[in-house]
Amino acid sequence: MVRLVENKNLWFANKSIIERTEIDDLITYMILGIIVGGRLGYCLFYAPSYYFDNPIRTIYVWEGGMSFHGGFLGVLISGILFGLRKKICLLSLGDLIAFASPPGLFFGRIANFINGELWGKPTTSTFGIQFTKGQGQFCPNPDEIPCFRHPSQLYEAFFEGIILMLIFYYLVFVSKTLKKPGTIFGSFLLGYGIIRFAIEFLREPDAFFITNENPYGYVVELFPGIGISMGQLLTLPMMIVGLLMIILVNQRNLDAN
Repeated sequence: MVRLVENKNLWFANKSIIERTEIDDLITYMILGIIVGGRLGYCLFYAPSYYFDNPIRTIYVWEGGMSFHGGFLGVLISGILFGLRKKICLLSLGDLIAFASPPGLFFGRIANFINGELWGKPTTSTFGIQFTKGQGQFCPNPDEIPCFRHPSQLYEAFFEGIILMLIFYYLVFVSKTLKKPGTIFGSFLLGYGIIRFAIEFLREPDAFFITNENPYGYVVELFPGIGISMGQLLTLPMMIVGLLMIILVNQRNLDAN
């Protein structure tokens, strides 16, 4: 963020949206948005009945449970509040935040891998690894010993973190896309959405959705044995909005306002 706001030539009308000294305030807004939104999102999206019956456990963050989509909504709301307070272009602010997001996604997924959480489905491919802690070390079929699973956390770390960052660097420093406010933010929505939707096919579904009648943990079953997970369902609006933003931003004629 600091690198972008200090390089005024990257921005529309050669004027960055905020000053270097305002970055710390923005980060504070974002931290609060991520923590509150991530926790509430997990409680509402993945286990609503449990937390409605046990509302006090919503604040038991030490028990685990954070949602990316909830954290994203928290950052979105906090960013809007910050932008309105500072009277700055919300689309450009979204570009700034989106550009800085991939490193956080990268280290977040690496932490998931180290903690042995959010593991992938069993596999016999050469990419399979054996988890040594958590329920990921056990396969549904007890005959599969040792149990090898897709390291879906590493897949996401690579594509959400490294690949998205390389794309954003090209868009910002080569294509000068910050001069078209909203393009980077739309690209983040579309890019993350596609990556997350695709990798969800290799990721073990959330335990809250697995039942005898629904062994695959689908929240929407399209055909017998074929459906989409909660992560994929929440990602669909991101892809749609991101694509529309990119199209509309590149069609409109921007002026100094």
